[in-house]
Amino acid sequence: MSAYFSTLSDALKEADIFQPCLLLDRDRLDSNIALVKDRLDPGLAVRLVDKSLACLPLLAHIGKALGINHFMTFHPPISEAVLKAFPDADLLYGKPMPIAAARAALVKADADWSRVCWLIDSEERLANYGALADELDIELRIAFEIDVGLHRGGFADPEALSRALNALQAHKRLHCDGVMAYEAHAPLIPGLFGGPAKALAKASAQAMAFVACLGADQRRILNIGGSKTALLHHG
Repeated sequence: MSAYFSTLSDALKEADIFQPCLLLDRDRLDSNIALVKDRLDPGLAVRLVDKSLACLPLLAHIGKALGINHFMTFHPPISEAVLKAFPDADLLYGKPMPIAAARAALVKADADWSRVCWLIDSEERLANYGALADELDIELRIAFEIDVGLHRGGFADPEALSRALNALQAHKRLHCDGVMAYEAHAPLIPGLFGGPAKALAKASAQAMAFVACLGADQRRILNIGGSKTALLHHG
């Protein structure tokens, strides 16, 4: 056992903890936060993923250190907890929520859901959210999921997004905040096919083609990058 893990083991014994637990090395955490601050392009902002850091004090610590209050969320109960814990938080869904899940959260109304941006990946879902907004007589913020090479869903090309933006005009209670792309495939592209750098450049160019479809007031959220690629992007 290395000296480091021996120290951790001794600390657990001193704390009378003899069961499985999550142990966080705060010094290493702060070192990683400092690295992100140093390497992140000045023109970019960060969203903390609440499902990956599913501990409110941990989210608070990292958010304060980075000077941010933006989160990516994936599950309504966690979203609600984050909304309640951080009164100024702005949340973006990282996956489209089934309309029944969105309705249940909004009807419950135990948090300020106006600070949440819902993800739309198809014209059908757009229509469903438009109908829900009408049913509940509320305004909803949305962002469109765009496909920049991962092929996990979303609008496949700018033309498809343009059609959705045209359809959006019929839903007066929905307001487009922007787009969300994910290029987790880029770091995995082998050199034979151009490698990660080429794949990342291609994904960025594809994202900008989608962004060109948006109106000037529809670009509040231009979200791309994940844990493996965020530090490779430039503002």
